[in-house]
Amino acid sequence: MKKILLLGFALLLSACSSEVASNEMETITDNDTKSEVELVEPLEDTFLVEWKYDNMDRGNHDYHTTYHSPLVVNTNSNDVKRGEVLYYKTPDIVEESNPEFDMPEYYISRVVGLEGETVEIKNGQVFINDKKLDTFYSKALNRGMDREEYFEKVDSDNRGDEDSWKEYFSTNMEPVEVEKNTVFVLGDNWWRSTDSKDFGVLPLENVEGKVLGYEK
Repeated sequence: MKKILLLGFALLLSACSSEVASNEMETITDNDTKSEVELVEPLEDTFLVEWKYDNMDRGNHDYHTTYHSPLVVNTNSNDVKRGEVLYYKTPDIVEESNPEFDMPEYYISRVVGLEGETVEIKNGQVFINDKKLDTFYSKALNRGMDREEYFEKVDSDNRGDEDSWKEYFSTNMEPVEVEKNTVFVLGDNWWRSTDSKDFGVLPLENVEGKVLGYEK
């Protein structure tokens, strides 16, 4: 009888461990969003934008129009999807809380969390509803390099304060619920971006359009 009880207890522990492991491995993937910025032909429902900030830089001055042609923005911002880059009016709270910081009137960032979801950042990694977001824009990067790549490829003389970089790559953010008619946005280059990790969710009424790519 004692052996049977021990066996049953062992099986229960094994089942619990398997369930925990399964939960830890759950992911949300985005296989539709391309990491490369495309060349796009402007159409009637688009307008052009010059963008001189590096908050979206993944190593190729991405979205920076000093190095590339103007950005093509589609005025149709209905049906916003994860991974899309939005052009939007900077929330008033940004300027109100940082009056000394000269924020542009309009900004661009990528959609990470959608209405009804809960977004959290743990150790530099984005989680959606406790599931790991597995895509090229879901973790702390410095111009396209993660922590391992950065400390391997960048010479120590050019890194600056190593402790600050380690802290950055281990960024944490408490869970944020994405309310109705809002989205959670992040720049691809977190440390150079002011976005939802700073001001919270973005109201869809602030969105002027979707950034389709560079002008062809």
